[in-house]
Amino acid sequence: MMDHLHPQRPLPLPIRPGPRQKRWLYAGLLLLWLTGTTWLVFHYFLQVPGTFGPRPHPLEYWWLRGHGLVALFALLAVGTLFHAHIPRAWQLRRHRLTGGLLLAFLAILMLSGYALYYFSSDANAAWLPLLHWIPGLALPLAVAGHVWQSRRKRLRAARPDASRWAVGRR
Repeated sequence: MMDHLHPQRPLPLPIRPGPRQKRWLYAGLLLLWLTGTTWLVFHYFLQVPGTFGPRPHPLEYWWLRGHGLVALFALLAVGTLFHAHIPRAWQLRRHRLTGGLLLAFLAILMLSGYALYYFSSDANAAWLPLLHWIPGLALPLAVAGHVWQSRRKRLRAARPDASRWAVGRR
């Protein structure tokens, strides 16, 4: 029973996402990357001949629709990180550089995806798609960099300090 004069402090939130959350997050981001990359291949390299010149491959539209659908799923998966992972790591000042870059990548992708859907025109056709698909193609590198930094730091912390046992060192 909890004493009202001395309430128990809540346990601190964990920093690392759990295994199920990681699976959903990685699956969402991987599917998002695969559908986006596949759309790029169909859009730029698999056009079909038409009466008045090359025209889009019939499956191109389906890959774009799939990409939009998977984006909703990926946004939901990324949103789960805002409950504990992001605020707790930021509070403890852990991996701010790679985490901040990853969030910047995701924010650019979300905003440019929204802009492509609602504001795409001939006036921005030269730069708006590039603003979306260049960070999109690089997203796996940003995710891998953030995860690698976290794992490297954890492994280093778990290893006994070898310099302590070296002869002649303090």
